[in-house]
Amino acid sequence: MSTNSSSGRDVKPGGSWAESFSRIPAAVLQPFSLSATALVAAVFLGIFVSTITAVIALVLSVLLLVVGLIATPREAVGQLVSGAQQFNAVSDIESDTPVSSTRLTQGHGGSLTALETVCFLHLYEREGGHVGRTRTFSMNYFVDLMSAALVSDHLDIMVGELVGHIRRVADLSGIGVLAGPKRGNALLIAKSAYQLGMTPMFIKEKPLFGKRLEGVDGDPGRAIIVDDISSDGELLANCTETMRDCGYEVQDAYVLIDRTEGDSVERLAELGIALHSLVDLDDHKIRGLVSRARQRSAW
Repeated sequence: MSTNSSSGRDVKPGGSWAESFSRIPAAVLQPFSLSATALVAAVFLGIFVSTITAVIALVLSVLLLVVGLIATPREAVGQLVSGAQQFNAVSDIESDTPVSSTRLTQGHGGSLTALETVCFLHLYEREGGHVGRTRTFSMNYFVDLMSAALVSDHLDIMVGELVGHIRRVADLSGIGVLAGPKRGNALLIAKSAYQLGMTPMFIKEKPLFGKRLEGVDGDPGRAIIVDDISSDGELLANCTETMRDCGYEVQDAYVLIDRTEGDSVERLAELGIALHSLVDLDDHKIRGLVSRARQRSAW
């Protein structure tokens, strides 16, 4: 899941309502525009024509509004209401800096682990932020490990940490597939699978070419589910259901980081899935990490 909430170092603010409004696709706004027009027409028809025609126009207005609400992406509505989200990079160190060159890691006299350093380099802050589709959870700090995976040095650290975590915790006997969400951290998922001698597989939210699973494998067997970060648990829960629908036996999921503001552990437990996170983080712990990193980088 990646619950990775920013793909650039700094997303500029949305500006005025008019600017936010102008970025919403016309196809999205059309049902709302027609609904407003029908509502105005209902008022005039009620005054100058008859009650029946006014009621018909009013019903049409409601139907168009319902269609608009169903068809409009949540992100578009959010942009219309609050403007584009602004994410500010926390670190002033270039995000592609090799971890060993940051002077932040414990191995180089610093106070952060290698994984904490990667998180700090790809950390963003937004006041009043939140994650979740059907259920929302408030948080102000967001770790973008998908961008981190594009930096070879950072990807190696994440893979090493995740693979080591899985080997320490998991009983891998009989498990031949390591699966993860297609919109998750694909590089981390694939490279971790190869290091564990497993077949990587991606789980798609919607079928493509008639398939929900992407990868080369034989008959369904035992599998584990992996991603970089869990927050609201919805993505991993959907992945679990898809894998089981396709005949796979899944009992465990592994992530580098679980954001404890969310309910991933509880959400997956409802499906009989144990979530094994290497690190549990919340905004309070991240503030401590930032404080340690800034003290060290100022030396």
